[in-house]
Order: sequence, then structure tokens, then C-alpha cells
Amino acid sequence: MIFQASFYKSKKVLLIEDCEPVRASIKGMLQQIGFDDITAVADATQAMALSDKHSFDFILADFDLGTGKDALQFFAELCQQSVLRVGCCFILLSAEPRRLPVLGILQGAPDSFILKPFSYLELEKRLAKVWNNKVKLRKALLALQSGDLTAAQHELDQIINAVNSSSLLALRLMAEVLLAQGSYTAALKLYDKVSQQRDFSWVQLGRAVALLQSGESAQAQAQLISLTEQDDIRPEALEWLACLYLRQGDIGQSAKQLTELLKLQPQHAVAQQTLAGILLQQGQTDAAIKHWQRLIQQYRFSAFDRPDYYFSLTRLLLDHAAYAPMAEFAAAIKKASDALASMPQKLNTESTETALQLLRARLSLLQGNIAEAKQQFSQLPEAAASESAAAIVDRVRLAFALGDNKAADAALALLAHNNTTTADLQGECRRLLTQYLQHNEQQLKAKIRQWHQTGMEQAQAGQVKPALALLRQAFMFMPCNAALVLNLLQIVAQLPFERALKPLVNAALLALEFSVTTQANQQKLAQVRPTLPQPYFD
Repeated sequence: MIFQASFYKSKKVLLIEDCEPVRASIKGMLQQIGFDDITAVADATQAMALSDKHSFDFILADFDLGTGKDALQFFAELCQQSVLRVGCCFILLSAEPRRLPVLGILQGAPDSFILKPFSYLELEKRLAKVWNNKVKLRKALLALQSGDLTAAQHELDQIINAVNSSSLLALRLMAEVLLAQGSYTAALKLYDKVSQQRDFSWVQLGRAVALLQSGESAQAQAQLISLTEQDDIRPEALEWLACLYLRQGDIGQSAKQLTELLKLQPQHAVAQQTLAGILLQQGQTDAAIKHWQRLIQQYRFSAFDRPDYYFSLTRLLLDHAAYAPMAEFAAAIKKASDALASMPQKLNTESTETALQLLRARLSLLQGNIAEAKQQFSQLPEAAASESAAAIVDRVRLAFALGDNKAADAALALLAHNNTTTADLQGECRRLLTQYLQHNEQQLKAKIRQWHQTGMEQAQAGQVKPALALLRQAFMFMPCNAALVLNLLQIVAQLPFERALKPLVNAALLALEFSVTTQANQQKLAQVRPTLPQPYFD
């Protein structure tokens, strides 16, 4: 063994393994190595609660943790909630080969991976190596945690200059710090220096990324295309190539790279979201709906099920319902309601609650439950720049529909702020979706005005049925506009009673109770109401 058993005696270790015999076996190995303080649990839910209460020195997590999580998702949650302390060594266990990130240590990644089955000597060797790196990099990691990249560079320089077993890892981390600082020329020099000794995969990819970020698109493209031929680095190369094409505005080529990436990593959530965004940008809404439906069907009840899949599908189905003809509306709104209701309870967490409430309020509004929608909207926390672009648009739609133009404008301002993104695929995905949503909202406002204006022109020309269809369409997006609602009722009054129109008339009359009405509007209502056929009020 590398360290004496006495070294491990004072250390705390958390083991997460859902298979009881395997859990018992690994626990026995840990005891043989020298650990006394061993906490062994079967799933991520128990592990999260324990991690929040105890300061573990080592966390060993099986890749498949059950209960809707894998080890990488669990690791990400620990980091997001600031539960994972800097000195803790996180080691992933799996019976199948797993790839740790080639680039992205700075953003957070497990410290190591061990392939099952393994002996206690192999386990101890890996634990000792990871611990040794953590100790030497501790000051640099603390500086990175506080966001002090300059201090981190200083600490990393000392490790690099000392030329020890952690120097290569320090060089790798230093290059990522330079990329994060925007020091692309310096990063390129460092990668070139390391490649003179050995051309590691992370060096090749890092160099391509530095070229891309420094504006050398042609060189970056050539290198990334070359890297897609290497199995060990192909997923990252495809991801950055997709990012490059998105920057160039070539969404078709980007979609091709993402499709190839998803063949290798079908659970890549950002790639899935970006591909859906491209479908929307290309006007393929039905294809985007099928995209999310397929993902929900594929990953439901698995560790890769995500709330965004249900939210994205619900938003598209809500839009589909809002545009649906009257005869198809009930079935369309039910599909949207069912999509949101199908989200498993395990995905309803504190982090998803706001997005969920926004969609519930939009559903209530389209279903004609304006009072309920208003109440749900009023109970939401204030909009934050950290919200997704889609959630911000949910706020815009709700506020605009409820007649709160001030809140709608404030949310739109946040959407513009959301356009500031990171320079990777996730950032390009956010930029793509934000631009699409901004353009969509501008178009929608113009459409509403056109529907209203053209509808009134057709009504004056005696084309009552087409006029009603246009004003109903505007009403679906702006139900609390008194002038629009009164014009809608005025047109309905010109037609004989139709049972199919009764829900629309009831919704319009209810909407007037929540609309800001002027004295002139009140007088117009007094004139229009008696002209409506009596069965609408029965």
C-alpha cells in the first residue's frame, strides 16, 4: 500500500452503491485499507442528505445510483449546492468504461474513475493518487472556488515549477484558467509547450478550442474535424465543432455534428436542447415536439430523465393549442396539460418550482381560469436573470395576457440580458434559443395587432365568420384587453347562437372582469351585452 493504514483511520468515506453484495464487498475493501469511519448507502437521496451534514474526505459513487440519478448528476448537484468541499476526493465506480471530461476540469469533474471489478490494492492506489493531487492543488482549488483566477495561477505556477507528480495536472488546469480568462494566445503557447513532450488528448482539444476562441476559425475547424477521427476525443470534438458552426450561422452543419454526438452520448442534455433549438429555428415545430416526446419516452423512469424535457414539450404544446381552431382546442390543451402532469414527482424540486408554476399559470389562462392564473402569477418570486430564456418568455406571455405590460417589459429586458452567454455549446445554445424567442415575441405582437385590425375590417365588410376567427386568435394571447374582448363579443352578437361558441363567450365575459375598462368600454359593454343571444347566459 502507498499510505499506511493509520492514514486512512482518521478519514471519512461515503460509499454509494445500490447493489447490496457489491456494497458489502467494497466496504470490506475500505476496512482492509484502514478506514474506520465508513458510511455506505444505496442511493443518491440518502447520500445527498448525508453530504450536507458531514465533511467526507472521500466519496465513492457507483455510476448508476438509481432513483433517477447517475453519479455525474449527483456530483453536479453537490457542486451546485456548495456541499462538496474542496478537499473531498470524488471517485466514480462502474462495471463499464466511463469517460471523464477531456476538457472541463475547471467547471468541475470527478477526480478519478475505477473500473469494476477491482482489488483493494488497486482501490488504495487510486485513493492515494487522488488524495496526493488534492493536497498539492488545494490552495489553487480554493482560489478557483472563490473566483480568484489570478491567485489560482500563482499557486499553479508553484506546482508546475516544482516538477512533481501533480505538475502535469497543474499544467492542464492552468491552460483551462487561461482559456477562462480569455488569454487565448497564452493558452496556445502552453498547449504547444506540453505537446513537445507528449501530445495528450486534452492538449489537442485545448489547442483547437483556443484557436476557436481567438478567432482562428479555419484552423480550429480543421483541427476539430481531424479530432473527430480519434475515438477517445471524438465526442468533445463534435461538440466544439457544432459550437463553431453555430457561431458561423451554419445551423445545418451544426445539426449534423450534434446528431453524430448524440449517437455516442444520447444523454447529452445540452446537445439535445441545442438540436431542438435548431429545429425551431428552421420552423420545424412538429419535429421539435416529436423530439421532446421521444426523449421523455426514452428516459422516463431512468437516471437521465430531466424536467426540461417536460417543460419544453409543454411550451410547444401550449403554443399549438393557442393557434388551434376552436374545434380542436379542447384536445390540444389537454395534450399540453397531460404533458406537464406526466413529469415524475422526483423531478419537482426547489430548482424547478418556478418554471413549473409559470407553466401551470399559462395552462390556467388558456383554459379560461383567469383568476387562478392571476393568483399563480402573483405568488411567483421575482424574475431573475439566472432563469432560462424559455421561462422568462413564460413570464412575458403571462404578464402580457393578464394586461400587466410593465411586468412584461421588465421580463423582456431580462431576456435581452440572457443573451450574454458563455463561449461553449451551452452558451451558443442559449444564444440561439434567446434570439429565436426574442424574434418570436416581436412577431407575435405584430400578429396580434394584425389579427385585431384585419378582423375588424372583415367584420365591417360583412365577413363575420372570418372576422370572428381572427379576433378569437388575438384573444387567445391577449384575453385581458377590454377593447379586443368587446369587439369579439360585438362580432359574436351578429351571429345566431352556436353551442360551440358558448365557452368562448363565457371566457370573454369573464376576461372583462379582470380587464382595465374605461368608461367608454363600460358603455360599449352595456350596449353589446343585450345583443348577445340569451342562450349564452343560460
